[in-house]
Amino acid sequence: MRAIVIGAGAIGLSSAYYLRRSGAEVTVVDPAPPGSKASHHNAGWIVPSMSAPVPAPGMMLQAARWMLRRDSPLYVTPSLSPQFLRFMAIMLRNCTTARFEAGLEVLSDLSAETLELFDALSADGVQFEAHADPLTMLFRDRRKLEAHAVELETVAERIPGFSWRALTPQDLARETPSFAPGLAGGLESVGDRSVDPASFTDGLAAACRRDGVEFRLGRQASLRQEPDSSVSVVVGEEVLRADRIVVAAGVWSNQVLAGIHEEVTVQAGKGYGYDLPLQPDGPTRPLYLAEAKVAITPLDTKVRVAGTMGFGGIDERIDSVRAGGILSSLPSYFTRWPELDEKPRPWTGLRPMTPDGLPIIGLLPRQPRVLVATGHAMLGISLAPPTGRLIAELATGQVPARHRVGLAADRF
Repeated sequence: MRAIVIGAGAIGLSSAYYLRRSGAEVTVVDPAPPGSKASHHNAGWIVPSMSAPVPAPGMMLQAARWMLRRDSPLYVTPSLSPQFLRFMAIMLRNCTTARFEAGLEVLSDLSAETLELFDALSADGVQFEAHADPLTMLFRDRRKLEAHAVELETVAERIPGFSWRALTPQDLARETPSFAPGLAGGLESVGDRSVDPASFTDGLAAACRRDGVEFRLGRQASLRQEPDSSVSVVVGEEVLRADRIVVAAGVWSNQVLAGIHEEVTVQAGKGYGYDLPLQPDGPTRPLYLAEAKVAITPLDTKVRVAGTMGFGGIDERIDSVRAGGILSSLPSYFTRWPELDEKPRPWTGLRPMTPDGLPIIGLLPRQPRVLVATGHAMLGISLAPPTGRLIAELATGQVPARHRVGLAADRF
């Protein structure tokens, strides 16, 4: 079998890796270097503990309250685009307790083998920076802490080796004196991990090349419907044919699908972050500031601080005020934060979002040789290996029992 993967981010590279291991001849096409978009610009978390869909009860109401704040962690830029309005209408319908709980189960099941698959990648020689320190989630609001504890119970029932414990304000003060007074408490999860996402995509790309995957980089790919009803991939002046085509182009997936008049329900969710220098009094373990929606990841050479979720189309420009909200939220959780010699420069990444918070992984009903893998929101790194393996199974006709209708490309 010959397969073409369009997209060299974490999802596309994982798909190429597992397709090659299944025996397929694989070509990866991307106009940018591997992992250079959202797969590079993220917190780098492998987090079964956060197997929860973005649409949640009260989310849209909170977004409306934050609309007037230029530095709010969640915002929506209004648009009259029919696609955007439809997306938001479906998302609003998914902000119910029943749909949130159903989505939590689907994502937990998809996350169940994530840690095992990351270990298998390491055993196969895929090299990347990884850390296994427990993740500590800090809460200022007691009700939010208790609600997330219920989510963790659901996750722990479905994921082997995952556990968690509650931390009182006294526990936090004892373990890290720099935590600010007034915190309601914390939740510590054992089984979560973190990676340097750039090293992970670099390692995956190297493993793919080692195994014989071909890369066509620096040129845009598009799909074309042929007279015999087959689909080809157009790369520059070249026309490529394959038995299976995987579209894993993140927020740009619909631009690829436009050539065959197909579309998936995906919008861009803009995130921001900073890479700060390591300092002796800085954080030494991953932290999540729950109300501020900020992730802090200590790595070998830097501390990555990331957050925000903005719905406003495909726009890679940096809003320094919006990005600055990440840094301005820190004093609410810390009595002190390492002083910086110079003002850090923010980066941005566009996450592919779906209106129900679940990724799209599956065949296009009207194009049975075309598969789509996108819509992973903030879990692209975490869910890359299980997604890649699922794509390989679907491509070879081995549809696994764990494949859920909830991930289908046409569910909207």
